Amino acid sequence: MHELLMKAISERFQLNELQLRAFDEVSRGRNVLIIAPTGSGKTESAFLPVINEILERNLEPISALYIAPIKALNRDLLERLRWWGDRVGLSVEVRHGDTSQYAKARQVRNPPHVLIITPETLGILMTMKSMRKHLGNVKFVIIDEIVELVDNKRGVQLSLALERLSKIASFQRIGLSATVGNEEEVREWLKGHVTVKPSLKKEYRIKVLFPQPDERDGDLAKQLKISLEVATRLRILWEILERYERALVFTNTRQFAEILAHRLKAWGKAVEVHHGSLSKEARIQAEKALKEGKIKALICTSSMELGIDIGDVDVVVQYMSPRQVNRLIQRVGRSKHRLGEVSEGYIIATNVEDYLESLIIAKRAVKGKLEKIHIYENALDVLAHFIVGLLMEYRHLGKREIYETARMAYPYRNLTWEEFEGVLNVLRNSYLVGYDEEKDVLYLKRGSFKYYYENLSTIPDEVSYRVLNISSNHIIGRLDESFVMDLEEGMEFIMHGRSWIVLGIDEDARLLKVRESKSLESAIPSWEGEMIPVPFEVALEVGRLKRELIFNFEMAKRFLQDVEFMENELKIAERILRKQDPLGTDRDVGIESLSKALVIHADFGNRANEALGRFIWAFLSSRYGKVFTMKAQAHAIVFKTPFQLNPREVKGYFFQDGRALEYIISRGIRDSNVYRWRMLNVAKRIGALRREAKIRRVDRLFSGTVIEKETLNEVFHDKVDVEEASKVLEDIQRGMIRIKGRIAGEASPLARINMSVGGEFLVSGGLERDEILELFKRRILDTDVVLICTNCGWKSQTKTSRLKNRLKEWKCPKCGSLMLAVAHPIDSEIFIKYLKKMKRGEKIDKEEEKAYRKLLKASDLIQTYGWDAILALASYGVGPDTAARILGQYKGEALLVALLEAERTFIKNRKFWSD
Repeated sequence: MHELLMKAISERFQLNELQLRAFDEVSRGRNVLIIAPTGSGKTESAFLPVINEILERNLEPISALYIAPIKALNRDLLERLRWWGDRVGLSVEVRHGDTSQYAKARQVRNPPHVLIITPETLGILMTMKSMRKHLGNVKFVIIDEIVELVDNKRGVQLSLALERLSKIASFQRIGLSATVGNEEEVREWLKGHVTVKPSLKKEYRIKVLFPQPDERDGDLAKQLKISLEVATRLRILWEILERYERALVFTNTRQFAEILAHRLKAWGKAVEVHHGSLSKEARIQAEKALKEGKIKALICTSSMELGIDIGDVDVVVQYMSPRQVNRLIQRVGRSKHRLGEVSEGYIIATNVEDYLESLIIAKRAVKGKLEKIHIYENALDVLAHFIVGLLMEYRHLGKREIYETARMAYPYRNLTWEEFEGVLNVLRNSYLVGYDEEKDVLYLKRGSFKYYYENLSTIPDEVSYRVLNISSNHIIGRLDESFVMDLEEGMEFIMHGRSWIVLGIDEDARLLKVRESKSLESAIPSWEGEMIPVPFEVALEVGRLKRELIFNFEMAKRFLQDVEFMENELKIAERILRKQDPLGTDRDVGIESLSKALVIHADFGNRANEALGRFIWAFLSSRYGKVFTMKAQAHAIVFKTPFQLNPREVKGYFFQDGRALEYIISRGIRDSNVYRWRMLNVAKRIGALRREAKIRRVDRLFSGTVIEKETLNEVFHDKVDVEEASKVLEDIQRGMIRIKGRIAGEASPLARINMSVGGEFLVSGGLERDEILELFKRRILDTDVVLICTNCGWKSQTKTSRLKNRLKEWKCPKCGSLMLAVAHPIDSEIFIKYLKKMKRGEKIDKEEEKAYRKLLKASDLIQTYGWDAILALASYGVGPDTAARILGQYKGEALLVALLEAERTFIKNRKFWSD
């Protein structure tokens, strides 16, 4: 170790085990992934061996790049790393969008040994002639908070930028990560040779609370004009904070952080709010106030999960479930964060579903059961940007060389030549890239530089429209462009719990003119922003806890033995669950049908439930049309319906072929505003549209292209878990998961919770007409029917699809009669009863006679109309009389339309029954 570094270390601390091991591995020239909890000295583990090598080898600047995902972290890192640089005589500087032109010019003339940047900054530096000579000196690249990057397009872009850098520099890669469930895959993404972790396991003490109101809370509720339950939670929160000196209170959204901070300030409590939407100055001021003890707590969001220095924190409180184990560990890990200390945290739950979820997440956190990070792969829009970037560097390159360079990056290891050619075709059609066939090289065209610099960020620009109520001439709020792009004059949407009709859209002023509408039935729900998705394995374990609580309370307590909770609060949860019917668990799905809603209680997490909900939605839409909206929660799928659905019918959809799941979802999802919004941004990033383009039916423009493929890739990665949903369908069909249905006059306790929880409506709309008819026909063909002889009573249960070939030899195998009918199982049973009674000379009742005449008429229809009659009779709620009327008027596609309409009419007018 260099003597200057040894002296600096002696001033600060003694190297811990993690730092010594990392020092050894980096010094050996290896690519290293360092995984450790917050406060274990990860930054120094990576940085100190790099400083040592720069000193020992007298490396030229820029010797090392330190890449951090957020600017706030860069600001904090600069102070921390500059301390070390100053002690050993090395320069450390930062460069991002806010860096002054003077500082940037100075870095070109006199480059630092260590440059701290964001992933996007590297994309700029690679195209600058003045900086490329300095980048050629880079021997180390440190990537901080790597798990914040690998599951999204920023990380994909960085992986490609590192491949570009590797063409001009030979460097070691060092990644820093919090504890993660699939560390091997993260190491592969980094191209790491070895993983370094501390041998001492970090310990956590987490208490989960489900506060219940008492007489003390009435006055506070009146004072702050809030509900009694909210007042109780505020009181409990403040009681916790008063026991400690310095605290962080985490919420899941920025909006709620603002609300909670406002309520506490109105109560006269010393707190400040901290999140990414605040100005840099406001965040620094809040951090300083906490450090100096001027306030008791910061009310914050994920911005404070990362290693921003706010001094020693005694306790972390999570308000509502953190929704993921990884997040809870990151957050609670901010308290007493040094290795060997026990990090202390509380979770304050707001309802029974929230409470049970919090208990499971706390249990998994204490046991170290973390979620896997879903690495983003094959982002075709990011690939387009990479191709243009490489050509900006080298002017002319062969296709094969660019393709092989891209495939060197882990997210593109499975990239096919056809996908690559598809992206090239878009770039060529957009006049950004040209191809010289004679020389077999690609080259840049006019507009490519503008495209490259406009698309340095993979994060879509956030644009909002003001909403003007013309009746009062007041602005009533704002809507994201992602939602407005799907609106047209005359359409309706919900805002502030009321329905509004669009009268006009002023694109230049970004203004929506509306008036209030009284129709809530036809309203399109607005996109309410993204909640952190609850993983499948967490939701499933919540389902297990529900089952344990109902069947054996003591066993449930043992199941939660690693978590601190109050037994009386767990008893309250048990009492609520005992009133719940139907109850979803890890082995049960409950279907609750209400007059204007359907709630499917399913403990499978947001992304799997999104897939299952979309699957069910497709079948419902194929039968009834564009009349439903669907919202997937972590523990339920909620449908808004114009009429009460039959649980038995919905149950049947869970027994459809799960192999068609991805196809059905991808067809239905294309008509959603979120899909179109994402496609618009993919098209801009890939170069097919200008940044300012506004195209409402963008889905039609790029159907069948790589743009469509990438949009589906993005939606499925972020929103939909087809793999886990397929397993659920398989378990249902194997009898491993039971389904119980119930018609309900009023919502059950858990239905009320899930119907009121804010979340994103992924899809609110219908399939195209011919897609509806295709799904409808497919369902009829898959319907179970009974083929019955009206002469002798012979019968056989079969699928409708199998009867088409049988028409060639349409006769009873027992008696040879041609009078075969197609019937539903119940009608066939009544008919058999009739035949037996008739043969014995017994009295026939009206119901049996009606069934007999019904089947005779059915057999006559088949003799007259053949296959069309079989389709009609297999349709839901279409008896022989209705079938005869329809068959006399329609053929072909028109027949399917008429049968679909007849089914809808039947559903709307019939009485319901339950299992």
